[in-house]
Amino acid sequence: MSLRLSSLLPLVLCGAALTSAGACDKSAATAAPADATDDTDRLTTKLLAELSIGARDAALALCTQSLAADLDERELAILARTLDWLGPVAALERESEDPVEGGVRRRYLARFDRGEVGLTVVVLGDKIEGFELDESEWTALVDRAAEAAAGSLRVIGFRYLDAEGNALDGPLDPASINYELMVEGLDAQLREHHAVIGKTVFDAEGHEVYRQREDDDVRFPQAETGASGGRITGMVAVPGPGRYELELRIRDLVGAQTMTHRESFEVSPSP
Repeated sequence: MSLRLSSLLPLVLCGAALTSAGACDKSAATAAPADATDDTDRLTTKLLAELSIGARDAALALCTQSLAADLDERELAILARTLDWLGPVAALERESEDPVEGGVRRRYLARFDRGEVGLTVVVLGDKIEGFELDESEWTALVDRAAEAAAGSLRVIGFRYLDAEGNALDGPLDPASINYELMVEGLDAQLREHHAVIGKTVFDAEGHEVYRQREDDDVRFPQAETGASGGRITGMVAVPGPGRYELELRIRDLVGAQTMTHRESFEVSPSP
């Protein structure tokens, strides 16, 4: 059966190389041990990881040109939000495998911290030619992630800071752009908030120019008044003068809430 990627729900397999009926021999399907790991397992795990953090360029680099062309921004955004909410891949359990011309079609049960979903991938050489998430399972997970994202978490203030932590009243330094984020709606456990902040900066053409290797892991005590937020500081950098957009991906690990906050800014040339 020839399938082509066209929409997120369901995501379906892409590739003219799969049109030959002889390319798919159902009698050859096998179940591999759950702990077996090969290049296809590693490639699939890498793709899920890059999609979960919204690393568009890195994710598309793992795909063939035909698959990359079929993934639009909305689909990638939904994938990122849902996979991020699901949490890290706990296991990729192989359920079946078929040879295809130049590669393999493999079906997994993908287990995450907050759920599981059937996943089928087609790998040709060292690239992913297509992937499919089981529609009913994935739709339910998308809805649950959307509900979590629509929780009480919100940004109520944002400002840039100087090196001493005061409100900045001059030009931004491209090598050290400090900011302060005021957040409300965080849940608390044992009177402590716990959030993770992922940071990416894009230039005016939408190209990624900065991504912190590891997200900021922030813990701070709940205010005595029972307030549900606090002030979080951070820093990013850009190559030089120009217009940019800062994207902050905020995860409340106690309340399982996620949101994205964006701020546009400009770095002026030195006088």
